[in-house]
Amino acid sequence: MTQKSQAEPVVFSSLGLEALFQRLQGVSACSILDLGPVRSKSIEFWSQFNPLIYVADLRSQLPLPIFNNETSEAAEPDWNLLLALPAGSRYNVILAWDLLNYLDLPSISSLIRYLKHFSRPGTVLFTLIFDRKQMPKVITIYRIVDETHLAYEYDSSETQACPRHQPRALAGVMQQFQISSSFRLRNGIVEFIFLYEGEKEFAVNGEPSHTQ
Repeated sequence: MTQKSQAEPVVFSSLGLEALFQRLQGVSACSILDLGPVRSKSIEFWSQFNPLIYVADLRSQLPLPIFNNETSEAAEPDWNLLLALPAGSRYNVILAWDLLNYLDLPSISSLIRYLKHFSRPGTVLFTLIFDRKQMPKVITIYRIVDETHLAYEYDSSETQACPRHQPRALAGVMQQFQISSSFRLRNGIVEFIFLYEGEKEFAVNGEPSHTQ
């Protein structure tokens, strides 16, 4: 991913998005939780699945205080306050985008522990992990172009050190979310599809469990 300020979004091939799209084939309706900034083009893309989409953009809340569940150096994030997810809702798809790069591992574990209450067996979590020395200082805005391409944009050319979360470390904090597939792209991004353990079938059948 280039670190220069951009006038136009950059489009790249996304094998992870393609894998997610393939899982949704034949689905009549699904519920989607988007944890990042959302664009109208992405909403248009999802419309073919008759979705219920809940946007809980954490971008404005970053950076979160460092949370260490072993030393208790800081309080655990109040996800109820930060995300305000409707009680009793269950999502088939969780779009984390590159959010996990901006959280330390204990905070990721805390977030996943919270999201489990809004998941069902077969829920898919899609995330993009930077594997490079530097990453954008602010979270990237992604837009779905089509079933195999994403576009990205960000507001600043400033960068910061990248935590480079490795698959084994991520697997250790994702709890019941298991790595289903991963794709290393040429732009320094590794895309992950995590599947909430339980039934092997993708849990997208039946009526959505809430309205936005």
